[in-house]
Amino acid sequence: MQLKKLEAYGFKSFADKIAIDFDQGITAIVGPNGSGKSNITDAIRWVLGEQNVRNLRGTKAEDIIFTGSASRKALGVAEVSLFFDNDGTLPVDFREVAVTRRLYRSGESEFYINRSRCRLKDIYNLFADTGIGHDGMSIIGQNRIDDILNSKPEERRAFFEETAGITKYRNRKRESVRKLSETEANLVRVQDIIHEIESQLEPLARHAEKTRIYNERQQEYRQYRLAGLVRDYVQESGRSQETEKELRQARDAVTKAETQEKSMVSRKAQLDKEIIDLEQALRGLAEKNEGLRQQMEAASTEMAALQERRDQSDAAKERIRKQREAFRQEIAAAEADMLKLSEQENQQKDDLTQAEALLAGEREKARQLAQRIRLQKRAEQDAQTGREEKQQALAQKKQELAVIDRDIENSSDDQDSRRAMLDEAGARLSKLEAQRQEMRQAAQEQQNRLACCSDELHQASLVADQASKKLAGLRHRCDESEQKIQSMQSKEQFLRRMQQAYEGFGRAPRAVLRSQAPWRAGVAGAVAELIEVPRDYITAVETALGSSLQHIVTDDTDTAKAAIAFLKREHQGRVTFLPLSTITARKAPDLALNRQDGVIGWGSDLVKIQEKYRKIAEYLLSRTLVVDTLDHALALAKRHAYRLRIVTLGGELLNPGGALSGGSSRQKETSFIHRNDEIEQIRDTLRQERETHSRLTADCTAAREGLDRAEQRQQAATEELHQENVRRAELRVNLERLNEAYDGQVRVREELIREDAARKESFARIQKKHNRIARTVAEAQRDFDDAVRKADEAAEELEDLEQDAEDLSAYIQKQEVSRAVLEQEALRSREHLLLRSRDKERSEQALRENEKEEKSLLEGLAESSIRLNELQACHDDWRQAYTKGKNEQDHLYAQRMDRLAENRQTDQDAHEAAHARNQAQAKVHQLELIAAKIQMALDEQQEAILSEYGLTPERAMEEAPDMDPTELRDRMKELEKQMKDLGPVNPNAPEEYEEQKKRHDFMAEQAKDLMDAKENLEHIIADMDEAMTRQFREAFHEIQIYFKDIFVRLFGGGKAELKLLDEDDVLNTGIDILVTLPQKKRQNLSALSGGERALTVIALLFAFLKYRPSPFSVLDEIDAPLDEANVVRFGHFLREFAASTQFIVVTHRKGTMEAVDTMYGVTIEDAGVSRILSVRLDEEK
Repeated sequence: MQLKKLEAYGFKSFADKIAIDFDQGITAIVGPNGSGKSNITDAIRWVLGEQNVRNLRGTKAEDIIFTGSASRKALGVAEVSLFFDNDGTLPVDFREVAVTRRLYRSGESEFYINRSRCRLKDIYNLFADTGIGHDGMSIIGQNRIDDILNSKPEERRAFFEETAGITKYRNRKRESVRKLSETEANLVRVQDIIHEIESQLEPLARHAEKTRIYNERQQEYRQYRLAGLVRDYVQESGRSQETEKELRQARDAVTKAETQEKSMVSRKAQLDKEIIDLEQALRGLAEKNEGLRQQMEAASTEMAALQERRDQSDAAKERIRKQREAFRQEIAAAEADMLKLSEQENQQKDDLTQAEALLAGEREKARQLAQRIRLQKRAEQDAQTGREEKQQALAQKKQELAVIDRDIENSSDDQDSRRAMLDEAGARLSKLEAQRQEMRQAAQEQQNRLACCSDELHQASLVADQASKKLAGLRHRCDESEQKIQSMQSKEQFLRRMQQAYEGFGRAPRAVLRSQAPWRAGVAGAVAELIEVPRDYITAVETALGSSLQHIVTDDTDTAKAAIAFLKREHQGRVTFLPLSTITARKAPDLALNRQDGVIGWGSDLVKIQEKYRKIAEYLLSRTLVVDTLDHALALAKRHAYRLRIVTLGGELLNPGGALSGGSSRQKETSFIHRNDEIEQIRDTLRQERETHSRLTADCTAAREGLDRAEQRQQAATEELHQENVRRAELRVNLERLNEAYDGQVRVREELIREDAARKESFARIQKKHNRIARTVAEAQRDFDDAVRKADEAAEELEDLEQDAEDLSAYIQKQEVSRAVLEQEALRSREHLLLRSRDKERSEQALRENEKEEKSLLEGLAESSIRLNELQACHDDWRQAYTKGKNEQDHLYAQRMDRLAENRQTDQDAHEAAHARNQAQAKVHQLELIAAKIQMALDEQQEAILSEYGLTPERAMEEAPDMDPTELRDRMKELEKQMKDLGPVNPNAPEEYEEQKKRHDFMAEQAKDLMDAKENLEHIIADMDEAMTRQFREAFHEIQIYFKDIFVRLFGGGKAELKLLDEDDVLNTGIDILVTLPQKKRQNLSALSGGERALTVIALLFAFLKYRPSPFSVLDEIDAPLDEANVVRFGHFLREFAASTQFIVVTHRKGTMEAVDTMYGVTIEDAGVSRILSVRLDEEK
């Protein structure tokens, strides 16, 4: 990654926009004291996130903004941008990354990455662990040298953490620790809330349960009351039908009684004579037939018994024969099964004995094989341990050899570099005189060009300032417009939420409109929702409608009934419903009022509503007249004898009869219709404001383009002036440099010769040590290869044994399963054999009992047949005689009975006919009175069912439970007592309990999530500590080696060491720097001279860069304390490290200037404004 360019505007002395392009290699910033060259370092440090103004050489934030001068006014903003060529080092998907920081004099600060607004934290994260940072070793000035050396050991470790690449881990750990603290605090708060809720849940649960029981009892009581009403209604309906039937029968009875009364008297005398004759004949015939009947009954009874006995005997014979055959078959089958099962049992016993013998042998094999596996595992572990020990020894030897190899490589590179530097120093001496003469002639020509460029830049700056002011004004207006849009959008959303919540409606209308019950689909909405009112008429319409705004429109009466039942059940209050199926539109009176003074129109004509709801508007507003003023309203009402309902635009209302209402209302701004109108106004304003914002955005774009053109002109003039100033600075600096260069080159050559001799001696010692360690590495490699071979053989043998054991185990398991199967089969065969033996015994016993029963049955059957034949012959003779006598008796008896019945009926009818007629007439009157009472009771019951339950009697019969009347009465009394015993009930308790329960469950879930998050954060912190410890140890070890080597090279000897104060606390311990200068004892850092302190920090810087090359490093006059020889040595190190790190050096030392590739000069004008000049020295060379 490379720093490509720096742009600054308004930062400290850079009142005009500057741009500095940085190439690979070394770039020097030079200039006289006070010219502002260190402001470039401050600008880089500031844009990378420096927050401490004192580190930027200021006292307050606005000190970094150009404060103006005698001829230049102060600026209101400071802006610095750094442009990077990203090769993947930065974690963003852009080839070029621009980081910008902007500060306004108001104190507002802005940060951008590739022109996208971001936070300071995002910039910190962007450069984390890249070696770039405002407080690391990538930016070092003279005061930084003292900070590094004089700081506490604990503070000094921050530089090592940045280089070790654990800053990102440290920041993440700090963030994780902060989140852990917040999580623990949140967990405590959540647990406190849970305890508080739990203390409320128990009493709420009791109240909720009490309310639930009360509601259940009340609902059950209503059902039972409905059942009682239905039962009474059904009973009364049945009584009504029975009464009507009885009334018709009574009227028929009156007519019949009058007809019968006349014919009965004459018939009675004739019947008396016929009855006497028939009675004498019947007495003689009855005595004869009675004797025959008794003989027949005795014979029939005995014959029936004998026949039944014979039938039963035949059925028994057939049953006995079938049973005997079945018993014989069962005995034969049992004997065959027993023989087969006995043979099968013997075979299974033999198979089981063989399986157990085989299984015992295999188990012994498995035990022996397990013993061999345990021994082989121990041998394999020993071999692995030996291999690891040999591997560690080999790695240690190789690491030692790698360190020496790097030392040899560095020494070889140093020898080649020193030889090249010796040749280069000689060549430069020959060129110095010729270059000095050429530069003097060029300086005069350059001075003339510089004056022309200054004039052009002044004109371009005036134009750019004007364009910048215009753009700033437009941006300010554009931001104000955007804020207005956001404010109006927020207000519109707020008003919409109020409308959706039906804010301002009563509790009952809100409950209906927000219900989720099935009947809600039949609710069209409130009247206020359905109408649209022009803005001028809102006050008049709201006054005219009043509470009717909250009336609810439904599709039909069934929906309204369901909603009313809901309101009663939930105790929510009352609502007026307007069913579309029943509402009838009212027509406005045809009074031709529209042409009179002040009349605007009928209310129904002034509102907009969907056509299907039009009759709602006509029902509510068709008889309300809207006029402009109260005076016109009074005059109009008087002309029409105060029969009209009139409302004015100001909200005054004249009712029929002369009543007048008016005054002020505090509800105007919160009414539903007013909020709808306000939403529409906001929409219109939003459209206008968005158009304004679009227009301002276009103006900003045009102004930005104008500013870009002005800045391009200014940039071109600045570039041209910059080039001329750079050339002037180059000429002046080069003239000074050439005058001193020769002496410097002589001193450099002598120093290089001394260093070359010392490095050759050191190289020989290192080479000798390398050969010795290489031999030990070869021996360690052989030992390691032998240990690897043994470990592989042991592992392979162990794997074979384990495979054999696994195969044998599977085989044993299979044999155990087979043995178990054989045991189970043998057991089943034995059980079957016993069962069949018992079956045979039972069948043989049953066969013997069957044979005895058959013999007894045959003997009884023979005796019964003889007696039955004798009785049958006698019975036939008696039956013929009895039949004949009986027929004669029946004939005579029937005649007598007919005459007797007719006589009794005739006599009764004759006596009762008149009385029956009178009774029937009285009963008719009584039944008419009963029917009227029953109908009255039916009407009362029907009214009760409709008023209390909203049901017809037919629907009530379908819904009412069917119960016994006594049980119903007892249950209702019991429910009344239970509800009274419950005492006062809070109807909202269940909802409050559910709300608290949901809150408790939510908080419990939150507590669980917080506990999980706490454990996760603790694991993350532990993992990061482990990673930081490991990475810091590795980095510190390598930096220690590089620091020792570079220190010796810079000082030409001596000794240096980095020391951890506490080896056991790597993440927090301080770091001490111990140095011993050549031919001196170890000294405290504070006792070192300025040059020695600078060289010590330079050695540490280059050790950091060697371990982890930084993309770029800014060095601000850190070479100032050095003498000329050390400056040259410093320049050589810059050249050495320039291949991997881009250096930006603020300096005024000639030795450092000689090592750079590009040089920028910084000058200060009379107006207090710094200017930049540049030159490519490698091209000049």
